[in-house]
Amino acid sequence: MNNEIVNERLTENSVKPNLPRSPRKIILVVLGVLLLAGLGFFIHAGAAKSDKTEKSGRNKQQVTPVTVAMVTQKTVPLQLQAIGNVQSGSTVSITPEASGRIIGVYFKKGQDVKKGQLLFTLDDRSQAAAIQQAQGTVAKDQASVQQARDGLTRDLGQIEQARATLIKDQALVRQAQATLAKDQAQAEFAKGQSDRYGELYKKGAISLDQAQQYASNSKSATATLQADREAIANAQAVLQSDRVALTNAQAVVRGDQAAIANAQAVVRSDQGALDNTKVQLSYSKIYAPIDGRAGNILVTQGNVVQANSTTPLVTLTQIRPIQVAFSVPETNLPQVQKYMQNGKLKVDVTFPNDQAHSLPGTLTFVNNTVDNTTGTIQLIGDFDNAQGYLFPGQFVNATLTLTEEPNATVVPSQAVQNGPDGQFVFVVKPDMTVENVPVTVSSTINGLDVIEKGPQPGDKIVTDGQANLVSGGKIRVKTAANSQGGNDSNQPRRNHSRKSGGGDS
Repeated sequence: MNNEIVNERLTENSVKPNLPRSPRKIILVVLGVLLLAGLGFFIHAGAAKSDKTEKSGRNKQQVTPVTVAMVTQKTVPLQLQAIGNVQSGSTVSITPEASGRIIGVYFKKGQDVKKGQLLFTLDDRSQAAAIQQAQGTVAKDQASVQQARDGLTRDLGQIEQARATLIKDQALVRQAQATLAKDQAQAEFAKGQSDRYGELYKKGAISLDQAQQYASNSKSATATLQADREAIANAQAVLQSDRVALTNAQAVVRGDQAAIANAQAVVRSDQGALDNTKVQLSYSKIYAPIDGRAGNILVTQGNVVQANSTTPLVTLTQIRPIQVAFSVPETNLPQVQKYMQNGKLKVDVTFPNDQAHSLPGTLTFVNNTVDNTTGTIQLIGDFDNAQGYLFPGQFVNATLTLTEEPNATVVPSQAVQNGPDGQFVFVVKPDMTVENVPVTVSSTINGLDVIEKGPQPGDKIVTDGQANLVSGGKIRVKTAANSQGGNDSNQPRRNHSRKSGGGDS
């Protein structure tokens, strides 16, 4: 525009040649024209040089130094991962079962105790006195039992004596009956003779004396027979008396047996009271019911405690063995059930701040109900916890190994990047350029990502330097010396988000 103004002014001057001009004004105009022309030249030259440099930068492509690794195959475990919570298999609150004063504490808080180890002792003098009293009562009642048994023995002797007397009198009755039978026969014979000789006397065949003699013999036999009958009656009366005596003796024996039973019942009752007192005495010594670790001791020596108090003296928690509970999605339950049929499944746990060291355990429990609120099912693994690294209430990372997958495609975890369309890796092509290849990661094991879909075994992939790469970019593989020299120390680190084996929760 300035050049045009100058030209216009020159034109105007040219059309007025006859006007007089000052030499000083002409010189100033010429100098202005020269300055404006020079400024336009330099602006044009600078723009041309900038355009030439930009074209040169586009023609020369950037080469990015990177490190690479080979896509390989190996046998990897099929695992489910979840957050686990350590819990004790047994926790016992120690409460006293008897009232008394604590006279001994035999452990310290936080100490590991063994099952059966003495923990506390209570003052047991009152229980000891009660035991002595109960023992005296038992001894007295046992003496009563013995006395009743002695009476029974004596009365059993009387029964035997009554039975012997009865047997003897039964023999006398039989003897009297035999005598009666004999005398009856003799009486019948004497009566027959008396009748026959009486007829003979009437016929005058014998004398009166002879007839009277036979009649007298018959009367004497009849009298003897009557005496025999009376003797039998007396013997039978004695026999009846013997039976009554035997019955009475047996009744006495039954009474003695009942007295013995009662005395024995009293002894059993007293023995029960004695045993109960001994049990109360045993409560004065409190032993550890399980192996475990003692918590805070809430009493000290000299405190008086009450039986069945709601406040425990101490709480014991079992830590060897110990359990870890974790949950997996219900969609993984068929897998767990399938592989459990082949044997026990391995569970490993690691700590959030120490992923390198794991503790092995065994899956021992699968819950019988799926949690509807979370869609997960609880699993529990048992750990021997020999070193005591696991504590109840602690959170750990649990890994359940179901089986092993042979010939799985794996890449270093740092090779997998996150993009707007998902995860990907840079695959190195033969012309030393890279290609952005999407990947599907199924699990991550020991710094390796298991690839379900993506590069193939034998491919080279970029493991470091991805921040400056684009698909089609040129690369240069860094040597070990260059890597250690820190040429790419400014490369940013990325946190990789990887899909677990389906067990994250």
